[in-house]
Amino acid sequence: MSDEDAGGVAQAQVPADPDRYMVVADNVHKSYGRSQVLRGIDLAVAPGEVTCVLGPSGGGKSTFLRCINHLEKIDAGRIWVGGELVGYRQVGDRLHEMREKEVAAQRSRIGMVFQRFNLFPHLTAEQNLIEAPCRVRRIRRADARTRAGELLTRVGLGDRGGAYPAELSGGQQQRVAIARALAMDPELMLFDEPTSALDPELVGEVLQVMRDLAASGMTMVVVTHEIGFAREVADTVVFLDGGVVVESGPPSQVLENPQQERTKLFLSKVL
Repeated sequence: MSDEDAGGVAQAQVPADPDRYMVVADNVHKSYGRSQVLRGIDLAVAPGEVTCVLGPSGGGKSTFLRCINHLEKIDAGRIWVGGELVGYRQVGDRLHEMREKEVAAQRSRIGMVFQRFNLFPHLTAEQNLIEAPCRVRRIRRADARTRAGELLTRVGLGDRGGAYPAELSGGQQQRVAIARALAMDPELMLFDEPTSALDPELVGEVLQVMRDLAASGMTMVVVTHEIGFAREVADTVVFLDGGVVVESGPPSQVLENPQQERTKLFLSKVL
């Protein structure tokens, strides 16, 4: 993995001390064959902050999110989570890829909620929450069951622990997915357009759970098209297009007074 320049695109200053931040991305590049999806992404997210990533489809948002927990391997640059280099170990000036078991240990500290709910269809809501803590963290099943009940109550589904995914609405399934991610006690939550697969009337119940999670102090990176949610909850809004950060800043700046023409054009079409 090499360190390339950002192709002349102006990027935010990367902190010199990544251990002070929950997420730091430094000059991140990612390609699929000849298609360059990320072209030098710089980003820093402090503990307890909510960062919402906006942008058109195909702009690199979901790919970048998957790079944070090494579901996608980056081609250049570096990403730290909690002060720890993701996916690689640095020895001198060289980066050595971690073994899958080590990557899995890193990934267990990061919760991720996808567009599709990805629940195990043959398991109840409660069982979906219990599986990973018991298998990965070796938590006693009785303790995991108690925790699952608490988390299902937290997302408003305390009475649906025995229901299978097919018996739940899309909004309920996504809330179970959020609770399942929380069952691993992550220090960071990643959301990849968590409401895009939902009927409009179900979006609000999922966003409310995310609002409550943000209010509790959870560090969150959210790829979303929900501009109202970003305006209300985000500490930082990032507009990503063409694999680069076009503009970033507080919602009042990026959403209400964007400086870049590309941002203005995008917002004029979605607002």
